[in-house]
Amino acid sequence: MEIKWWGEPVEINAMSRHLVRVYGRSEVRALFISASGFTGPAIEESERALNQRVIVLGELRELVLLLERQGDVAAWLPEKVRFAQLERRPLALLGCDF
Repeated sequence: MEIKWWGEPVEINAMSRHLVRVYGRSEVRALFISASGFTGPAIEESERALNQRVIVLGELRELVLLLERQGDVAAWLPEKVRFAQLERRPLALLGCDF
C-alpha cells in the first residue's frame, strides 16, 4: 500500500517506483491512494500493469465520503479489486458523486 499527500496529482514516476516494488514480490497486489488524484499517464501505466498484478487506485476523497456516510470500508476494497480485475479499471471511483 502506498499513500501520497501531494499538492499535485500523482505522476508516472511515483507510480512506476511503486509498481517496481510490487513486481519484486510474488502474488502481491497493490493499493495506491492519493489525496490529489492521478495523472493520465499514471492511470495508463496502472492499466498496463493489470496484465501482471492487481493494481487498485483510490482517492482519499472516496474514503472520506465513505466514512462520512458510514459506509462499509470492508466492502469497498473488494469492489475496487473487482473493477480492476474484471473491467480493467484500476481507478473506479465508487460511491462518489463527482
